[in-house]
Amino acid sequence: MMNTINSKDQLRKSMAAPLIDWILKGIPNSIEVELFDDVGGIYEAQLARMELSKWWEEPRSFRKRAAYFEKVNGETTYHYYISNIRGKGQIGRSCQYLTHWFYPYKAKFHPQMIKALINWMGLKGNDVLLDPFVGSGTALVEAKTLGLKSIGIDINPVCRLISQVKCDLLEMEPDDLKEISVQKAFYFFDSKRKKIKLTGKNETLPFGEEDIFEFKEKEKLKKFFQLCYLYALSDFTYINKELWEAFNSNFYGILKTVREFYELKKKLNLRLGEAEVTEGNARAIYLKDETIDGIITSPPYSIAVNYIQQDIQALNYLGINHHILVKDMVGLRGNGAQRIDNYYEDMQKSFIEMCRVLKPEKFCTVVIGDVTYNGERLPIASKFIDFAEEAGFSCFDVIKRPILGGYARLRYEYILIFQKKKY
Repeated sequence: MMNTINSKDQLRKSMAAPLIDWILKGIPNSIEVELFDDVGGIYEAQLARMELSKWWEEPRSFRKRAAYFEKVNGETTYHYYISNIRGKGQIGRSCQYLTHWFYPYKAKFHPQMIKALINWMGLKGNDVLLDPFVGSGTALVEAKTLGLKSIGIDINPVCRLISQVKCDLLEMEPDDLKEISVQKAFYFFDSKRKKIKLTGKNETLPFGEEDIFEFKEKEKLKKFFQLCYLYALSDFTYINKELWEAFNSNFYGILKTVREFYELKKKLNLRLGEAEVTEGNARAIYLKDETIDGIITSPPYSIAVNYIQQDIQALNYLGINHHILVKDMVGLRGNGAQRIDNYYEDMQKSFIEMCRVLKPEKFCTVVIGDVTYNGERLPIASKFIDFAEEAGFSCFDVIKRPILGGYARLRYEYILIFQKKKY
């Protein structure tokens, strides 16, 4: 008579066994690992194998860093606790945890994937990670939780604000967010909106007179409330959610996140890294030659995502002339076929710059989706490989994953891993 699986835990271990066997193949020492139960994709298993291959000799350190493993040698990993700080719309352990959920941003990559790539690169100690297309700051947040220094560069002021606030919140205490009342903060930023024509919709404030005040010596708090307001403005613009309701809801949502992470930092004795967010252009990176230990980035998805339009209300609020901004943004210059040519030209320059600032034999990982134009799928991944090799990289590996649902113009995403050649 066959033995029956009589518990969910047994079922889970039985289903994961083939993946675990494959991941452990080639590891010379005995190490016991357990995957998160939502790890099932081939690319996830490959990333799990990659990160373990660099850290199997240091299981205690790996427990603190692991992305795709729930347990190492029977002990619960730090990512289990971190990803338990659940954010808006979170499913599983791959995204929307911690501060990653704060502000809607299209085409951002999965933080769990980024953590695994940082681990595989072997970055630690005083190593510096660069993201020259910082977007919503995913790579910086992950580097910070691993105790690494990171630098994020972006030409878009909305992206810089998002990234900086997400990183700053990891350092803040719950009481820091309550130094100014949520009502006063709302009035302060809403009064500025009334001087700018953003939408045709009318808003009625739920309270009385506006209370205008100054955020004296509270720059981080001011930026947080500013992003909180821009988040509410996005909800108001796209889903018609009343401004005050959205602002209040987002504030208490992030307050909960900050409170839970504050307690977790004490429990795990977490040492956070330093994150620096600066204005810049990936085609002319301001950093000195060979000063960076690793690069992880996701360049704009060319014609698949309109990065200006998705944040037009935020740019208008901040007083940014988007007509001027778009002329200097990679992937958005020009129209039609000319935009694609400009994109390739810009990315060629960006690869040259990334290679220049990276140390020899170090790794640069680029995450990019394919795009369909006029019914044909553009060879973006192969183009990027050509650009990288011309710049001084060798193509180390390519991981391809299907995109299920999401943007109709994207069918696959590629993780392109390059290594700078040794002179």
